[in-house]
Amino acid sequence: MIFDYKTLTKPITKSELIMVNSYSHTSFTVSNIEKSIAFYVDQLGLTLTRRWERKGPEIQALTGVTDARLSMALVECGDFKLELIQYVDGAGEILNPVINNVGAAHIAFQVNDVDAFCKRLVENGVSLYGTPSTLPPPRVRGVYISDPDGITIELSEPRNRLIDL
Repeated sequence: MIFDYKTLTKPITKSELIMVNSYSHTSFTVSNIEKSIAFYVDQLGLTLTRRWERKGPEIQALTGVTDARLSMALVECGDFKLELIQYVDGAGEILNPVINNVGAAHIAFQVNDVDAFCKRLVENGVSLYGTPSTLPPPRVRGVYISDPDGITIELSEPRNRLIDL
């Protein structure tokens, strides 16, 4: 049995629920769509697959933001889809998404060589939060970096690469 979280009193069975059945995409609100596209495509190597704009009553209904006008892009890496959204009109305040702030999130990508990848990123002006490090078993080597809006991205090496180190 699971509980109906709207009332927290009525027990219901899992078969009575309408459940999430698959992953669709991840989305970040960004301050400058062009800078974000350049970062995710030119620095991380994702592929830009779509650009579009949205406005009108449907967007207002979806977002709850009056007079919202969105500039949007979809970048992909394998099956991962990242939607970038800039509120051209109706923008909110800029938040501090540093990883230890409540509500902050991060995404993680695997790279073949964290150290070489970070060296190239730093040469191109990308900020690292720390230095690449190897964590104790299961021996994952990784680092946190920042996108142009301070959103945290984790880069890690496949575990099997570390077996021989």
